Amino acid sequence: MMKKTACSMLLASSLLVPFGQSAFANIPLLTIDSGGGGAIVPWAYISNAPKKGGIGMPAASIWTWVSDSYTINFWPVAVSIGDRLELGFAYQNLDISTLRSDLRNDSAAVAVLAANRLDTKLDNLQMITAHAKFQFLKETETLPAMAISVSYKKALDIDELDDNLTANVRAVLGSGAPKVMEWMGVDDDSGFEVNLMATKLWKTKIPILTAVNLRYTQANQLGFLGFSDDWSLNPEFTLAILPEPNVAIGIEYRKKPDELRSVHDYLNANAGGAGVSNGALNDYTFGEDDFIDFFVAYLPTPNLTIAAGIANIGNVVHRETKSIWAFNINYDF
Repeated sequence: MMKKTACSMLLASSLLVPFGQSAFANIPLLTIDSGGGGAIVPWAYISNAPKKGGIGMPAASIWTWVSDSYTINFWPVAVSIGDRLELGFAYQNLDISTLRSDLRNDSAAVAVLAANRLDTKLDNLQMITAHAKFQFLKETETLPAMAISVSYKKALDIDELDDNLTANVRAVLGSGAPKVMEWMGVDDDSGFEVNLMATKLWKTKIPILTAVNLRYTQANQLGFLGFSDDWSLNPEFTLAILPEPNVAIGIEYRKKPDELRSVHDYLNANAGGAGVSNGALNDYTFGEDDFIDFFVAYLPTPNLTIAAGIANIGNVVHRETKSIWAFNINYDF
């Protein structure tokens, strides 16, 4: 019977994941997208796999990211079938009340919009994610575990957001003005991601866990701002050490695509060159920055993981943020 130790990983902040010293045991932590792994980077391990085959007990997690500009909450769950297949689901919610306030205030300074300011009319953007992961190579003394996953994501509010912003600009530019988010590069409210991952636990004096992932995605801002027709290939990695059997300290990195144009460019292109104040909406690019986080995670019981950390995730739906705090509770039933 495998003796459990611990390892973990965090997104935008922190994360802990118990796994066996033989490198074959289960990992209870769930990423923000619901797959077993760290916070932002999936691992090739299967979460909470049943010890004797069949369908395992579920794993559930809560992630909260907090900054001075927004709060993002993630509620992932997953269940494993045998020790090879993992199925998961996540509900995600992004607070955009700051974006709404800033957009209304700043657009009032744009002459062409002064009488009809831009307004999202929404304070939150919601998204759901469903995934399936298959581990096609077991970890050995020399080889990493390897797995592939496919995720389906749907932005629940992107069409309403587009309609609200478009109604504002069409009131002053005319009914022929193109839809705002569509012009900026949002092609659909749903899309897919494919992940190819490799994970290895190195049994040195202080155990080290390394994980590498290649994410092939259509998502804008994780998917909160819809999906592009174009696909983007982005590398990710995790590096964690286990100074104690139930403590993990590490770092995660996630390369992000950057597909969307700015609201300012939309107005310049569609307002006939008149009435757009210089720089008034320059920062509404919705451009994306890479994610990087540093974390500490603690495993108080074999089933419970608590993690916290600090991360730099840059621009998320408009406002640049130097750092966020991330907190996680993960439980394997």
